[in-house]
Amino acid sequence: MRKTSFRWLYVKYSVLMCFFVSFLSFTIVVGFTDLGFSEVIELTLIVAGASAVFGAIIGVAIGLYVTNSLRGMRNFLGEVEQGHFSDLNVTSNFKEFDTLGEQITKIASKAEEQSLMIQKKTNEYAEEKQNIFEEAIAVERGRLARELHDSVSQQLFAISMMSSALYAGITEDSVLKEQMSKLEYMSIQAQSEMRALLLHLRPIQLEGKKLAVGIEELLTELSAKQNLEVRWHLDDLEFEMGVEDHLFRILQEAISNTLRHAKATTLEINLRKTETAAALKIIDNGVGFDTGSRSVGSYGLGTMQERADEIGGTMKIISLQDVGTQIEVKIPLGKEDLG
Repeated sequence: MRKTSFRWLYVKYSVLMCFFVSFLSFTIVVGFTDLGFSEVIELTLIVAGASAVFGAIIGVAIGLYVTNSLRGMRNFLGEVEQGHFSDLNVTSNFKEFDTLGEQITKIASKAEEQSLMIQKKTNEYAEEKQNIFEEAIAVERGRLARELHDSVSQQLFAISMMSSALYAGITEDSVLKEQMSKLEYMSIQAQSEMRALLLHLRPIQLEGKKLAVGIEELLTELSAKQNLEVRWHLDDLEFEMGVEDHLFRILQEAISNTLRHAKATTLEINLRKTETAAALKIIDNGVGFDTGSRSVGSYGLGTMQERADEIGGTMKIISLQDVGTQIEVKIPLGKEDLG
């Protein structure tokens, strides 16, 4: 089906209307006057040309007038199509277009409400899915931790005890005694690695306790299970639950790094309040590491840094070879915390 534009439609009908009116008037004039044939022909051409020009001008003007209103409606619909629902307003020179614009505005408002509702439902679904996923991970980590503790950890302890007894029973063979000494050392290291792994898999939860209380329970358990001197000083500080959880996880990661990599004999934990901030320090006397090395990523420092960033804190690491490592996390305190 062939389509035409408003502008051409108005031009065409305006010209036809002008022709009709002009020739009607021309017929009446000729009927009451005595003109010759040549004069009639000349006058006919003049009337036809004037009618065509006048009709075309009127048609173009009306077409532009209507087209501008349609252009505004088209822009309005373009905003709706792109999802720009806020502050929608359409104005035109015709009541019919204004009524149409009001109807479209109502439809756009409903579309915006539905869009927001869909976003809300999507976010709720994503959060629920994430919670289910995290819960499943926690359950599986707990199961693995129990199995490792009940099987591998116990076997490592038995190997350590047996190697120690065999080493004590060897009196003459120096080569065999040296090998048993290495076996005993390796079994002790394996136990330390296993305990660090279990700390990752089944971390102690705060469960509504204050941060200082949760840290003290963690360090008390650590002192009882590890051949490591642990010292701590904990100020009684309170934060939002999310901040306390992140600080606790940072501490767990740092302790795990100490157990697995540092070969430290002492570990010191300080949670103190200064004039403007709270500072958590973890200090060990282990082998240290090069903070600029590519292998630093294996220490989980990136995760610790991300946690510190999420709670608006800063993390500083100082580590020297054969001297030890110090990790300090500072959290700015608000006026209510300072009071």
